Amino acid sequence: MVMTAGCRTVEFYGQAVTGQIEVLAKRVPAADVAAQTEDGFLKERLELTRRLLVFARDELHMPSQGNYELYADLHRKHLVWVLHAAPELSMEPRSWWYPVVGRQDYRGFFREHPARAEAAMLEAANHDTWVDGVDAYSTLGWFRDPVLNTFVGRDELDYAELIFHELAHVKHYERGNTSWNEGMAEAVAREGVRRWCAHTGRPQMAREYETRLEKRAQARGFISGTAEALRKIYGQPASDDQKRAAKHRELARLKRNLQALSWRWGGGLKSWIDGPVNNARLNAFTTYEAEVPKFEALLNGCGGDFREFWRRLKELEP
Repeated sequence: MVMTAGCRTVEFYGQAVTGQIEVLAKRVPAADVAAQTEDGFLKERLELTRRLLVFARDELHMPSQGNYELYADLHRKHLVWVLHAAPELSMEPRSWWYPVVGRQDYRGFFREHPARAEAAMLEAANHDTWVDGVDAYSTLGWFRDPVLNTFVGRDELDYAELIFHELAHVKHYERGNTSWNEGMAEAVAREGVRRWCAHTGRPQMAREYETRLEKRAQARGFISGTAEALRKIYGQPASDDQKRAAKHRELARLKRNLQALSWRWGGGLKSWIDGPVNNARLNAFTTYEAEVPKFEALLNGCGGDFREFWRRLKELEP
């Protein structure tokens, strides 16, 4: 995830600047926190972070550039709330233009209320919206991003994946192409976690991770299939009412399929089954997944050599 500061309103600029300043002001050296805290888990997690950064530098050729060497407690559950939107009868995501990073398919707020308020405005203009809390983002090397209380409690697999994902954004970023950047970072993060498990000699953890990825792929198949079915429905020469009815049927089918997966797994996917699903939420998911195979293939084509991968990545820039 890349955090951006938009230009739609002065209020948006203000909350973005204020929010980023808050994060910067609360940073303290992670080594100092580890030395002083009585929280054993936090101490262990900051030591794990140090080891992950060394591994990312030496094995994945992603130097931290000072990122995740600091710690900040924001005293809230999420770092930002991210808004995705799309027209009611279109899978074309709403995008916003930002300085430095160009167009992005989402809009980030440091507080939940303004995100919900903007979502309401878009819904009044016949858009589907999805607002979700996000626990980390990359400032692309402009600042030293800290470890945050919002994600430090994740289990080791999720934690390592997040650190590698965000470092990938610092290493390489393609201006104005959300799906390209997120697909690249996801591919790097997943391979990074696989290699971390091997590096630390824990085959059971590696198997657990592959199981997670397999479940994610199963859910992704249904979600991506629904997004593609809706794209075809919206392109048909039918009335809006007919398209709405077909949309309702496709989303109901998706929930049934995900419920069947959840039963097979013994749980999971609760927010997809019980919560709202619409064009915007489908886009928010597929943004991270659609281009992952391309970058996995590139890494395989480099013989797994990350140094060569980063070199050849520039040749792939759209």
